[in-house]
Amino acid sequence: MPCIRRWVFGLTLLSSQFSAHAFSCPTPPAGIQDIKAFGYYIDRANSIRDEQKFKATHALTKPFEDFADDVTRMSDVYLADHDLEAAKCTGAWLDRWAQDRAMLGRMIIVDNDQPEYTRKWTHAAVAIAYVKVKPALSADMHASIELWLRELSQRTLGYWNNPRKTRNNHYYWTGVGVMATAIATGDRDLLDRARSIYESGLSDINNDGSLDKEMRRAGRALHYHNYSLAPLVVIAEMARYTGEDWYALKKNRLNVLAERVADGLADPGWFVKESGTDPQVIPGPNDTGWAEFYIKHAPHPEKFQPLLNKRPLIMRDLGGNLTLMAEKGVFDQPKH
Repeated sequence: MPCIRRWVFGLTLLSSQFSAHAFSCPTPPAGIQDIKAFGYYIDRANSIRDEQKFKATHALTKPFEDFADDVTRMSDVYLADHDLEAAKCTGAWLDRWAQDRAMLGRMIIVDNDQPEYTRKWTHAAVAIAYVKVKPALSADMHASIELWLRELSQRTLGYWNNPRKTRNNHYYWTGVGVMATAIATGDRDLLDRARSIYESGLSDINNDGSLDKEMRRAGRALHYHNYSLAPLVVIAEMARYTGEDWYALKKNRLNVLAERVADGLADPGWFVKESGTDPQVIPGPNDTGWAEFYIKHAPHPEKFQPLLNKRPLIMRDLGGNLTLMAEKGVFDQPKH
């Protein structure tokens, strides 16, 4: 697959290293309609990985991860330098996958719903990349890409029509792609669906900041609380684009989870005690990129400042360089 990493490796807030070069757009890869993947946890708590199975399923999902990596990084080049060629290249790649109806084929289930998970993560990444570059794209590209993103939204939402599906962090992650598509297209129905997912997440938060379904993950309880918080924060941040304050919903309920996670990252002892499992898997610096947005709304911002010490914070499935996105105000309400 063509790779743009020679252009985007080491992206910083200023990205001054790109200003001396003309952006060269690689040929986009063909879109892949079907997704096959399988699970890799081997215990009942879904906390211990079989590393061979993890590598094997990763090999199957790598084309989707590579595509998301490349379009989010190209969109970051545009965001950093206002490089129109980078934006047009991002659009061309998204348009190619839209024309090829990528990820709208069969979800080939082996032993769990990993194909569906891959689709929603990729949808989230590419939809946010599109939000970033949309102002630089043509009306024809808007129509093609937005039709595709809307259909992806309907497919990822359709997965949850089965009431037997457990609405845990995967449900919140579905909301990211749906919300990004909603603000990119102005689709009010999708915005309402994203809000429903977000409010469901808020309702899951206990008074002590825990999430029942994620506490069951034993040694990954802290990891999965952080992993649940990330999409909820980004959904709330995207709501700012519409002029609405979702951070304040349910009496600022999101803060109860956010502070529990921040306290756990500073000292995982509470999660060790409550989960009964020591040690806890500790999220890495990029996993806390959500703090770039949240610190601006936190009642106690000092709790979140240590999470920003290793900038830039980059998370593909949340659209790329979160440090850059926060600095540039990607989700600020547009000025008319």
